Parts: sequence; structure tokens; C-alpha cells
Amino acid sequence: MPRRLAPILALLAIVAIGACNAAPQAPVLTDPKEILAKTVLSLKDVKTVDAKGDLTGTLSAQGTSLNLQNTTFELQADVPGKKARVSLAVPSFLNTSLEVIAVDQAVYLKVLGPFASQIGADPGGKYKKIDGLSSAPSPSASVDPLKALDELNTLLSKLPAPTKGANEKIGDQDSYHITMKLTADELKALAPSPALGNVPGLDAMSGAVTFDIWSRTNDLRPARFVVGIDAGAQGNLALTFNMTYDSGLSITAPPADQVAP
Repeated sequence: MPRRLAPILALLAIVAIGACNAAPQAPVLTDPKEILAKTVLSLKDVKTVDAKGDLTGTLSAQGTSLNLQNTTFELQADVPGKKARVSLAVPSFLNTSLEVIAVDQAVYLKVLGPFASQIGADPGGKYKKIDGLSSAPSPSASVDPLKALDELNTLLSKLPAPTKGANEKIGDQDSYHITMKLTADELKALAPSPALGNVPGLDAMSGAVTFDIWSRTNDLRPARFVVGIDAGAQGNLALTFNMTYDSGLSITAPPADQVAP
């Protein structure tokens, strides 16, 4: 064997061994309803989730219009640790912000802006501690996959058929793109349900709501979720969330000197 061919053959052998040991690829899915159903089930074993969101658009009420540009959200959850953190910032509305931390069977609430006093938050901008919350069961332990699938299929049977677009990259993840659009009448037809029957302004809503979800092709977990609301005279909104999973999260109680007596 010529000496110059030895490195090439060694490289080919390494590639062949790697190909034999590679994890099997997930089957390609084409049915948007199946993708949605498997997306729901993919969340059963999630350990942590970090969802970062932003809201754009305008909201009109009682003759005034509020531009919600630069509104941001974040939701962090440690499922095994039963910890969560939620934050909201609305700079366009008198720099209103909210933060909720749930840890060790207690909730810490901090609100800045004009609504702080109305909901009982500390007026000095510190966290208010609420004790005595019971420990909630782990969502991953309480999800019945078959029941969740049945409920989703029942819901989808009442809604317009979802459509599948071309796959897209969300970050470094190849993702399915599923879209579902509901008119105001179709959305109202879901009421009276606990989720929609008591939404303020639902009866007066016009226009449509569009849901877009990007599910990672390797494990079907949602990578991005977008809700677009065309509410006619009431405004137009777009809420976008980008999600990552099972990464290191540090959710802890705030320092004692930041908690109101």
C-alpha cells in the first residue's frame, strides 16, 4: 500500500465508524396535525424551559392608543425543582415592570409603575413575599400522553385545518413551520370555555388570530411560537416567544435586603 494512502484510508474508516454509531434520524413528518400532536407530547419530559418573548403593535381603548413596542417577557421554569420566574417590562406604559419568583413554596412579587399600589406590591420597589403556597405536582409527572393527545385532537377538530410551510432554521435547529388562522367568529365559537369565555372584549373582537409554531425536527419541541392578533379598531399585536430547553437555570429567592418587611 502506498504510504500516502494510509492517512486517507484511516480518515475514511473513522467516518464509517461514526456513521454506524450515529443516532437514528427522526422520521420526516408531513401532516401538520400530527406535528402539533407530537409537539404537545414532546414537552412531557422537559426538565427546564427558558422562553424569551417580545410584544409589538398597538392597543386602542376608550379613545387612546398605546404603542407596545419594546415590551418584553421571560418565563423560566425548573420542573424537577418546582421553581419558576416570570418577568414583564412595558417601557411605553410609564416604565411598568413586573417580576414573580416562585421558589421554596413561596412567591416573591415586585411591581414598578402605576399599578404597584393597586395590586398590593411594595411601593418602595422591593419584593413582597407570599408564604404558605402548597407544593405543586411536577407537570411532567401529571401529563397523561394519551389524554393530552385526545384533547388536542378534539380541539383541532373544532378549528380550521393547520397548514405546513417550508422547514426553517430557528437558531441552529431545523424546524417544521405550522400555521393556523382563526377568524373572530371561529374564536368566539370556542366559548363558553374556561380559557376563552371570560376574555374581556372577546365579544366585540373583529379580525383574526394567527398562530405560528416552529417545532424542532429532531425532537418536536417548540422552538418558536408567534401569536398575531388583528383586532380591528382595537389594535394589532404580535407576541413572539423563543424557547430553549434543559439548560442550566438559576432560579433563587431574592436577597433578604431586597425583600420588604
